[in-house]
Amino acid sequence: MKKLEYTFKTDTLFKMLFVQYPELLKKLVADLLGISLQSIGQFVIRNPEMPPENLGTNSAGWILT
Repeated sequence: MKKLEYTFKTDTLFKMLFVQYPELLKKLVADLLGISLQSIGQFVIRNPEMPPENLGTNSAGWILT
């Protein structure tokens, strides 16, 4: 069986999912912090691009204000 090149142990798949569905990420962050979704005034993904040199690295770039 061929080994997967990317797994959820890397940031790559999470970032692909959450950049495409930012509301899902916002809800996850609110749940993890134990705060209401409405209490997040602004949720910004600062680096939605995924250059090839970053694939397979931990390069998350979202901020919560």
